[in-house]
Amino acid sequence: MKKLLFAALMSMAAGPAVSGQTLAEAQALVDAGDYKAATPLLEALSAKEPKNGKVSLALGQCYLHQGSDSLATAELTKAKARGQHEAAVGLASLALKEYRVDDADELLETYRKTLKKNRKTPSEAAEEVSSQIDRIRNMLMRVEQIEVFDSINVPAADFFKYYRLSPESGSINSPAILPRIFACGKPTVVYEPESRSEMMWAAPSEDGSLELVRSVALYGDEWDQPVSVGAHLGEGGDANYPFLMSDGITLYYANNGENSLGGYDIFITRSSDSEFLQPQNLGMPYNSPYNDYMLAIDENTGIGWWATDRNQLPDSVTIYLFVPSEVRRNIDVNAPDLRQRALLSSIALTQTKGADYDRLRSALDRITSSASSLARQCTFYMPDGRLITRIEQLSNRDARAALRQYIDLQAGIDADAAELSRLRQAYADGDSNVRIDIISIENRATGDREALKRAANEVIACELGE
Repeated sequence: MKKLLFAALMSMAAGPAVSGQTLAEAQALVDAGDYKAATPLLEALSAKEPKNGKVSLALGQCYLHQGSDSLATAELTKAKARGQHEAAVGLASLALKEYRVDDADELLETYRKTLKKNRKTPSEAAEEVSSQIDRIRNMLMRVEQIEVFDSINVPAADFFKYYRLSPESGSINSPAILPRIFACGKPTVVYEPESRSEMMWAAPSEDGSLELVRSVALYGDEWDQPVSVGAHLGEGGDANYPFLMSDGITLYYANNGENSLGGYDIFITRSSDSEFLQPQNLGMPYNSPYNDYMLAIDENTGIGWWATDRNQLPDSVTIYLFVPSEVRRNIDVNAPDLRQRALLSSIALTQTKGADYDRLRSALDRITSSASSLARQCTFYMPDGRLITRIEQLSNRDARAALRQYIDLQAGIDADAAELSRLRQAYADGDSNVRIDIISIENRATGDREALKRAANEVIACELGE
């Protein structure tokens, strides 16, 4: 018994046993999409059986799905040489990442012929790669000629904080600004126009996918219930990362539906009679087989932004800054550098010779230097239609004093609400000692809400002379 216990402890200390794992067990993980767990098992099996084509195929697929393209190419090439026909599908997918459409097509054609001889049908993965070949080939016929003048690599978790937009273009915010009762996607961003009169973001739909929703500001700090912007915008996938142009009609957003090259792609749609029309894929070089999203155009500075993980930097994304054009101009399909410009392999290739981008950089510096003075202190709607976000926007001295009181009261109410939520949870968990504190805060909240209404009325009366 002691010997068995000692052996078990030694096994635990050595980490997970791999040598005893079979290819079938590793393949089950691959089939379930757990590539990270399958990889070390397959690497151990590959070390034991370096000429096993099935191991090379499964390992290559793991590397492919985890973005280790060079390792995937090596393993899939070995697998293909050892008679694993499905490896050609993975190699075709890798070729498409570099827009080598003809190479991908040739690999897939050879794969189909081989399967036909063996009276087998192509896999679903092969059919998806075939569709992607068509999409990429079509997009290479209309690669937009844009000028990218800068790029920055930033943390993926809070990439939107690095977008510098003028106030007139609105703002891109964390979902933390949403009322607590509003559901939201994870991750997503919340777009607000300059007026702060509405918010747009992604929220879970009934089928579990993400759809764009919007909420309109009501009187005071209240917001109307969110409504769908259009279920069709997801095209069978998730719709996310909205940016509404100042015309209130043109919407840029991302979806990973059936018309995406892979992951999220950037789309454009326009509203007509309060409904958004069928979206259009923005094409290359904005989109790629990776995730491309959050395109925003600042008409004041003349700068466009979008984010992508095509450069495969761990936990990071690249934000490209470009010069938007009112009229789309496509690169000549016979241009020798078409593929490189579609890939955006070098931003220098996109730039006009001798162009001076200092004006654009100066515009960004001005936004940065004034950011602190533009911070929102409150959200207060006046009956005359004005939205007050800073005390200085009020012309009457007494109104400004009343607004300061209003802001302080609102901060207290918000703090009490958070504390009340914590105490109620503690009470629900069995801590009856917090009952007195709950009653005390509830009584105080009633008085504070009445005081808040009086302060709001005072702001309006003083400012409008009522």
